[in-house]
Amino acid sequence: MIFGDEARSSSETLNGGPQISTAMRVVSSTRVLTILSGSVPATAELLRMLLEDAGQAKVTVVGNSAGAGLALAACRWLRDHGHRQPSRLVLISPAADASVSRPEQVEIASRDPMQDIPGILEAGRLYAGDLDVGHPFVSPLNGAFRSLAPMTIFSGTRDLLYPDSVDLAARARGAGVPVELHLWREQPHDYALMPTPEGRRVRALIFGTVA
Repeated sequence: MIFGDEARSSSETLNGGPQISTAMRVVSSTRVLTILSGSVPATAELLRMLLEDAGQAKVTVVGNSAGAGLALAACRWLRDHGHRQPSRLVLISPAADASVSRPEQVEIASRDPMQDIPGILEAGRLYAGDLDVGHPFVSPLNGAFRSLAPMTIFSGTRDLLYPDSVDLAARARGAGVPVELHLWREQPHDYALMPTPEGRRVRALIFGTVA
């Protein structure tokens, strides 16, 4: 199951099997509250049904950027409602904290070729709707990590969001969740999905994880 910040087409498949993509886009503020409040439980219910149908088979949930946050929030919803977790969460450049409030992010933003702080703040404000940007649906870094699925996290040091990935990994480990953090030097946001040598290497690692 794959969640992303935009719908993508790809010639690559996971062991030749189907890929399920949920698109996340910044939309008008008149619709965003309904989408945000409804998307987490709706996605979690979709995942619950998939896990039920899969039985004992291995199910890995993969998300990138805002989709990684949605995947994490959906797994929390499953936990809080007494349902089982997937085998693993793979989070690619997760958007984990919409406040973008770390002092070091100012310097990182000057090297980030894809994002800037004002843009992320505005996207977070629209995404939050009537919710506070600190709400775990908006900023999944702020939720509880206990009893979640093992995680594999990919981020790069030219992504101004990468300190949040480091913090996310630390908080999850502190709650007893097994975590692999792959922090690649000089790589930007979502580099794992790019047609670059680094992107291809990371995708090979991800495909090996879900195999």
